[in-house]
This record gives sequence, structure tokens and C-alpha cells, in this order.
Amino acid sequence: MFICGSGFVGGELACALTPTGIENIHYVELKNGIYDDLYITKATDFALGSQCPQEWDFDTILWAKFNQTTHAGNVDWSLETTSHIVLKSRTQGQFQWKTIAVQEIKSLGDFVINYPDYLVASGQPVEYAIVPVLYGAEGTYASTSVTSRFSKMFLIEGGTVWGTNITDGFCDTTRNVPSASVELLHRKYPIFVRNTIANYDTGRCKGSFVPFADEAKCELAYDSSQDFQRITYQREFMDYICDSIPKILKLPDGRLWLVQVTPSPADTALQAYNNREITWSWVEVGDVNSEEDLYYLGFSNVEPEWWGT
Repeated sequence: MFICGSGFVGGELACALTPTGIENIHYVELKNGIYDDLYITKATDFALGSQCPQEWDFDTILWAKFNQTTHAGNVDWSLETTSHIVLKSRTQGQFQWKTIAVQEIKSLGDFVINYPDYLVASGQPVEYAIVPVLYGAEGTYASTSVTSRFSKMFLIEGGTVWGTNITDGFCDTTRNVPSASVELLHRKYPIFVRNTIANYDTGRCKGSFVPFADEAKCELAYDSSQDFQRITYQREFMDYICDSIPKILKLPDGRLWLVQVTPSPADTALQAYNNREITWSWVEVGDVNSEEDLYYLGFSNVEPEWWGT
């Protein structure tokens, strides 16, 4: 049926023997009618008819059956062909993916994954991919990119996040490369000796740290116009950094470490009694990009069988 040069099944060129429209399709709209199915596929070798294909395949883009819902996905099909859902990440531009979460699929509700990724540096574009797996065989990667930006210093353990405005604190670092200069008897200049591959950072941070009130909005749990409220958190933060558990330290300039707080933090006053800050030292204990380090330090529960190679 053609009305004013347009066809029911598409644009004016939809029924042409040699289609000439090459623009990408960005949306589909159906209205003013009753429809049984909407089936869209990447395949070009199917025959037009009154019946839709009877099952999903890897060329299917969407299939809405309009059975009291507008759902057009393939959850039912995926449930039969998916044993696990794997969530991976990598710094944009890198080749190697890092597995950050694995979820076994037993019901439709298992396809919902809510995973807070604290190992993201400020200003660094990160790619995420969700991958269906059937007993070790990976399916098609569905990926997206995210860039996180923040202006605070954070110290994170598990799901607990403490932070301070960067104007209220800072963090100085030292790169440790154990070595020695040895002076020999018959040599004018000393020789450089390094008997280890150790190469890690240590640092000293200070600030008035408070817990998060709203992680989604990156808001700290105090009114900035009432700075004295932060003193109520000093002892709790001192207990937090002295629990001997490794933590994630993040700075707004993009630096990120896995750290262990070392003895002994100090709570000191600045000019006024209620204007206080805590100073603490730390040592780098692992690589934020190493799935092995993240697992054995307690930052990840992804078993070795899921690690990248």
C-alpha cells in the first residue's frame, strides 16, 4: 500500500528492487494500529512473509511480541544459553580486559547486575563489557565507555567510603627503589647496586575525613557551612584506618593505589581546637590492574579461573 509516495513497510524506497537508502536506522516507531510482532534482524537473506521467525539467532536485533508488554529483548533465549554473566573493564586504549564480577545465571532475575566499581581513576576513560558465558565459552561482548571525575580524596574499604575535600587535605608520595652506592678501593666513582625489583610508592596524607552520605551524588556527610561537625568523625576515622585491612586511595588528579596504612596516625589541631586533621602514612601493597593482587588483598572475589591471560 502506498500513500503519497510512502510505503507501509518503510520509506519511499522500501519496495524498490534495488534499495538506495543507506542511512543508519536510529529508531523505530509504530502507531495507530494493532501489531502482532516487530522483528528486526541484521540478516539480509530471509524471505518476506506473514510469519516471523520462530526463534532468536545471532542476527536478531530485537523481537517484540507485544504479549502485554513492549519487551523486545532475548532474555528467555539467553537463559537457555547462558551459565554466567561476566563483567569486565579496561582502561580505554588497552588490549587486556580485567574481570571484575561474575554472576551465575539460574533465573531471569540473575541478569540484573549492580556492581559499584571503586577502582576507577578520575578523568580516565574506562571501557566496560558484559559478556554471556556458557560453561566457559564466551558470547558477544556488549560494551560501553565511562569517564569518572571527582574533586575529593577518597579512602575505600569494601563498600565503605571516606573522603575529604582536596582543599582540606593533601597527599605527598615517595617512590621507593631499594639500592646502594658502593665505593670500591681502586675506583674513582662508586658503582650502583640494586639487588631487588622492588619499586613501590609510600605516602603521607592529611585531611578532615568524613563518611559519604550519598555515594551516587558524591556528597560527604556534613554541612560545609558547619565545618566543626567533622570533628565528630575523627575517632571513627582513626579506627577505620587502623583496622589493618588494605584500602583503595584515590586522588582527583587521577592517581590511584592499593595501600596499607602504617603506624602511627596523628590527630592534631590547626590554630583552633575544633579545626582538626588526621595525618597518616601508607605503603603501596599491590597493582590496581592485577586481578591476582585484587583477589588476594580482598578487593575482588573473582576466582582465578575467570582471570584474563
